[in-house]
Amino acid sequence: MNDLVDRVRFGGGFSERDRALVADTLSQALGRLSHSDRSWELELSVKDREAPGQTVTLEAWVPGKSRIVATSQLADLRAALNDVGDYVLRQFNKARDLRTPQANRTKRDTIRGHGA
Repeated sequence: MNDLVDRVRFGGGFSERDRALVADTLSQALGRLSHSDRSWELELSVKDREAPGQTVTLEAWVPGKSRIVATSQLADLRAALNDVGDYVLRQFNKARDLRTPQANRTKRDTIRGHGA
């Protein structure tokens, strides 16, 4: 397991014995975050586990920055974990792209000078 998976804090509905399931299911999303240049904090919780209407929530943030909060109400726990992991990864990529001049018009150099 990578270091980021070991640092996931479990909220309600998860225990340490679920860490292998989380590592296996969220490995792609957490792997991408672990290669960033930031120190991520993560918290995972589930409400009404294995009951109709369960809600899985993954919060990811860098201290001092805004949080990315993903929720899923899929009935299958593994599918819900995949769903929240994909959402966090999409939001991470979107935020990263907005920091680069190619994707953010206000940061690009133009013929009229440096972006606003």
